[in-house]
Amino acid sequence: SLFETGHSTGEVSLRRLLEGEDPAGAGAGLAVGDLLERIVIGGWPDLLDVSEHEASLWLRDYLRAVAEVDVPGLGPRRNPGNVERLLSALGRGAATPLKLSSLAVDVGGARGRVAAETLTNYLDALDRLMLIEPIPAWRPHMRSRTRLRAAAIHHFVDPSLGTAALGVGSDDLRRDLSAAGLHFESLVMRDLRVYGQPLGATLSSWRDSQTGLEVDAVLELPDGRWAGVEVKLGEAAADAAADSLLRMAAKIDQDRHGAPVALLVVTGGRYAYKRLDGVCVVPITALGP
Repeated sequence: SLFETGHSTGEVSLRRLLEGEDPAGAGAGLAVGDLLERIVIGGWPDLLDVSEHEASLWLRDYLRAVAEVDVPGLGPRRNPGNVERLLSALGRGAATPLKLSSLAVDVGGARGRVAAETLTNYLDALDRLMLIEPIPAWRPHMRSRTRLRAAAIHHFVDPSLGTAALGVGSDDLRRDLSAAGLHFESLVMRDLRVYGQPLGATLSSWRDSQTGLEVDAVLELPDGRWAGVEVKLGEAAADAAADSLLRMAAKIDQDRHGAPVALLVVTGGRYAYKRLDGVCVVPITALGP
């Protein structure tokens, strides 16, 4: 996590946020370009003090070993080329629900789509190797007959795997801030997962299939308490993110689930604060356990 690598001050504790404490503090002073570099380098112990170029070479070698050795070692008929195309497709689809039919076409390449069973076996292999971390859909009781998405949102366990699979660096992300925002979301999910593990927290995603309203994550604690989380690379998007969180919270049957203990917008910004509407805005570079 960024807190463990020294790129977050940790002034805002996730545990205390979920206990109702208001956030206060400043981030570690990383500009957007610095954050994009942290996405590309990742949180790997061997890469903490290396340049982005060195990290990219290391990660590409690692993914090549995954495709040529690790995945084939889990079972027969595992084509390394298919695995490499799958990793690239997962990189393009970071932080989005994947359509298995489209994924099967991408993986098969010029030979045509792979069979559904083959694709499932490849995804299962990446899961067993602890390379991907799908975030399942949250299915709470609703106040209305809202239909909720059932598909999981796919993330790599570390955002650097997605950029390495695509062969892109921080300069490429800077030129495509929409894609950068998705990879930033994977970084935030990694850190939320790490900070939430000692609390027994689980991560889910939520989307209203009828209106398209969604929030990036729901943190749920073993005692039933929950919090909604939206992720925005740019601090200026906090208003829209807060509106999504408030609308989502209004749709949940709080008689059964209780009110959210927190609504969080996690950004690439500078300062942590609580808005007048009750939504907390927290830079990822200020968040900690």
